[in-house]
Amino acid sequence: MHSNASDGVYSPSQVVQMAFDNGARVVSLTDHDTVAGLAQARKKAQALGMRFIDGVEMSVSWGDKTIHVVSLGFKDPQPYVQLAQNISQMRERRARAMAAKFDAMGIYNTYEQALELAGNKQNLSRRHFAMALVARGSVASEEDAFDRYLKDNGPAFVKTPWQTLPEVMRLIRDSGGVAVMAHPGRYTFAPPLSNIDLLEEFKALGGNAIEVTTGSHSESENARYARVAKNMGFLASTGSDFHGLKPGRPDPGMQEALPEDLPTVLELLG
Repeated sequence: MHSNASDGVYSPSQVVQMAFDNGARVVSLTDHDTVAGLAQARKKAQALGMRFIDGVEMSVSWGDKTIHVVSLGFKDPQPYVQLAQNISQMRERRARAMAAKFDAMGIYNTYEQALELAGNKQNLSRRHFAMALVARGSVASEEDAFDRYLKDNGPAFVKTPWQTLPEVMRLIRDSGGVAVMAHPGRYTFAPPLSNIDLLEEFKALGGNAIEVTTGSHSESENARYARVAKNMGFLASTGSDFHGLKPGRPDPGMQEALPEDLPTVLELLG
């Protein structure tokens, strides 16, 4: 789940409270490319008697796409603090380049509006631009904003060279974290690359688990990646991928449960 430390709507303590209210007793905050919200989320979880697992979801360039790899339970947060500082500069350059594209389309001041809506001014994302477009009435919804302007190769899209998969896997290993491939069913690659190619490389580099049930998967994708986890020897993880109250996405703790016959990532997290 995500908070306003990255591209979510609610504070870290609010999303932890939501998860607790929905029956969750083990929770992790996995904001995009930042660990800024972990202290607040951990404090709230401890106050509620929940088990809290440190997490972060990192942007990775693979094939022709941006994918996301989660690190859970890391022992040393400092590498992620440094990563956040580096990526913040990349996100800033990307945001200004996106705003210039909107300017060219006659849609002005998107950078300023996106920045105003961002809870963490150092972590501007495409979603903040989508929120800005909705707020000004340029589009009907965030999904509409992505479909019309912000999707990969859309008119306002700016390709960003994130870290490579080997780089991220080395960082996770060195920090003592557990590597989880986030929502693998969400990625579509240009032939001849496939999701299985990605997961094979991920496993070869030391990947431990994949998200099987997630708010970014359909029911059929949940079932498919349960089979993939079993066949490829991955542990199973789960996540709501909650960013805010969004139709079709589950609230924290409300995603489909993991199949009972799959070993889970908690086996490595103690």
